[in-house]
Amino acid sequence: MSNRRPPNSQLEAGVLLSDRYQIVKRVGGGGMGSVYLAYDTRLNNKQRAVKEMIELFSDEGQRKKAVEDFKREAQLLASLEHVSIPTIFDYFISSDGRYYLVMKYIGGGDLAGRLKKNGGAIEERLVTEWGIQVCDVLYYIHSQNPPIIYRDLKPANLMVDDSTNPPRIMLVDFGIARFVSPTQKGVTAIGTMGYAPPELFSGKVEPRSDIYSLGATMFHLMTGVDPQDNPLLIFDFTKNPRPRQIKPTLTLEMDNILARSVEHKPERRFASALEMKQVLEEHLRRLDQMPAPPPVPVSNYGREMSYQLPSDQVFCGNCGQRIARDDFYCPHCGAKQPIAMSSQPKEAPSASRAIAKLVILEPSDHPISFLLDKDTNLIGRNDPHTGVFPEVDLTSFDPETKVSRRHARVFREGGIFLVEDLSSVNGTWINEDVKLYPKQPRALQEGDKLRLGETTLKFVLG
Repeated sequence: MSNRRPPNSQLEAGVLLSDRYQIVKRVGGGGMGSVYLAYDTRLNNKQRAVKEMIELFSDEGQRKKAVEDFKREAQLLASLEHVSIPTIFDYFISSDGRYYLVMKYIGGGDLAGRLKKNGGAIEERLVTEWGIQVCDVLYYIHSQNPPIIYRDLKPANLMVDDSTNPPRIMLVDFGIARFVSPTQKGVTAIGTMGYAPPELFSGKVEPRSDIYSLGATMFHLMTGVDPQDNPLLIFDFTKNPRPRQIKPTLTLEMDNILARSVEHKPERRFASALEMKQVLEEHLRRLDQMPAPPPVPVSNYGREMSYQLPSDQVFCGNCGQRIARDDFYCPHCGAKQPIAMSSQPKEAPSASRAIAKLVILEPSDHPISFLLDKDTNLIGRNDPHTGVFPEVDLTSFDPETKVSRRHARVFREGGIFLVEDLSSVNGTWINEDVKLYPKQPRALQEGDKLRLGETTLKFVLG
């Protein structure tokens, strides 16, 4: 009888590999194999990560390539020595032809998992610290002779080593990294869509390719928006929101750092990982020097005392930053401002309330307008089966059903009108150049044009 395991089966707890590594449990992996937590029985049961490559290839060429990638990863890791690269302890082939790599066990999980646990976004200062550490290890591998290009940087390939104080970011999974000569052409294009730069898919790879992927990773961590959801266009900021438009709490400096790192042309990005590291270090110093939100002093009688601010400024009630008195939303954290709301003229009786309407511009043969006479006006398509009857019904102007049933809404806050995309399929655009991020309202001004699918409407006051 054959002792060979089925190709897609997992190792069971207690299995002893190479008469040394006792399997505890599977902790990760994908289509190419699995990663297990194991004990090194020859070294007082020290924890190790054991990476196993499985062979599920009908094509012999694919099988050879996978084996070569696995061997290359072992050779790469064995040749490198950096605090953010896991130490390799062993490499062997089992009796049934499986390949195993034994590395330092990293118990803190990856950044993709941290992102989910954190509710979809991570605060700027922590991501800046992580970015500095990643730049340091990228500069190290880029400085090898010839340079090593990692090529698949993303949250899932960055882990947190919680055995150090403070915890350190580790760069894992070197399976597709390459030694690349400066004159080498036609390097195989492998990477993850959304994080991979444009040049990677034309076979042109260089150190600044990793800078793009780091920028995409930091963008995802801080905004919560996954580049894989719109991999070809997400960093075209002429058509899609900049980082700070998505996450108003981001500083302007970080917005610029991210935008530069994901430039379409490599020469417009940071010149090296070292330069990006230095910029991030300076940014971290600025963040640490920023004053904390000011406390609200209270008199002996419990009454709030006023600050001597310019007459046109107030403090945000949420983050404490200075803002204009008439800001309805804080430009720093995005929070609504009750002070600005309450300073608006009180609503007159309904007969004299501000009147607004949306006028159909395209298709141009429909000179029809919709009166926005409710506090909330739904824009979408009529659907009696689900009980959706929008105030702005675009059914007859949308023959190709590009407009969602519950596409967007226009609503009143105090004396202003705001528009909000309701997670529509095709998005909501303002003035053709700003795409609204779902559930983030934007104030409307006289003459603003809204595009929903193939329908364009003009916002008109009075």
